[in-house]
Amino acid sequence: MLRTIDRYVIREILPPLLLSLLIFTFLLVVAPVMDELETLVSKGVSWPVAGRMLLTLVPQALGLTIPMSLLVGLLIGLGRLSADREFMALLACGVSPYRLLRPVLVIAVVAAGATLYVMIEAIPDANQRFRELSYDVISKRVENNVHPQVFFDDFPGWVLYARDVPTGGGYWKDVLVADTRTPDGTVIYLARRGRLILDRAEQRATLQLEDGNRYATVRSPKPDVPAQIETFRFPNEVIVSLDPKTIFPRMELQRGQNEMTIAELERQAADKVRNGISPHP
Repeated sequence: MLRTIDRYVIREILPPLLLSLLIFTFLLVVAPVMDELETLVSKGVSWPVAGRMLLTLVPQALGLTIPMSLLVGLLIGLGRLSADREFMALLACGVSPYRLLRPVLVIAVVAAGATLYVMIEAIPDANQRFRELSYDVISKRVENNVHPQVFFDDFPGWVLYARDVPTGGGYWKDVLVADTRTPDGTVIYLARRGRLILDRAEQRATLQLEDGNRYATVRSPKPDVPAQIETFRFPNEVIVSLDPKTIFPRMELQRGQNEMTIAELERQAADKVRNGISPHP
């Protein structure tokens, strides 16, 4: 149980500790926050979503600022006690110097526990949450960025065009899709209706086209023979798969090493050892 002298020493240390924690965290977070905020605002992200994304950057700073603030709090708090000769008075009253270390150790243990929690649990969870929010923002931007009678080429190797795009979502009308990924020729889809389907959980991106034709260029190995056009009619629907890695680069929802806790890293290393793979990169 803390006695009067313990509470007094703690009261001397806590205010500078908390103030320095606030200042150091702000200084470390403000630069990346401003960079991310500019990117998010340029993408049209709402302020509540942007605020949640920026909050995920705070644990990365706390892993450094908690030990720094503890040092500053101890220097200022104990320094004031020494400057005011209060330590001398306590020693003259028979208080042991080791007795004065008890409240310091209490604060140090609490700070160490908070730092361990931040480094082991909070930072991996915050990194994963930031990736999930980023994935959600980018996928929603893709869904809402297809405008009527405007060529959309944000997908690498693909060009989309729709005569009419309902504002409330749903099917596009009179759709043109051009696949330009292969150098041998372009594959073109013309459909009366179509829509983009994004499965965030399974990380799948597909185009569902209905009632249209597929035109593919077939080149002859002989240079003097002109290319031919193959036509395929699909009266019902056809599914065109897109590569989600090109649409959402580095936005996989699975936890990477930076998003894993120590227990998860140990399980991953054990799985690699069982499979005969070195756990070391």
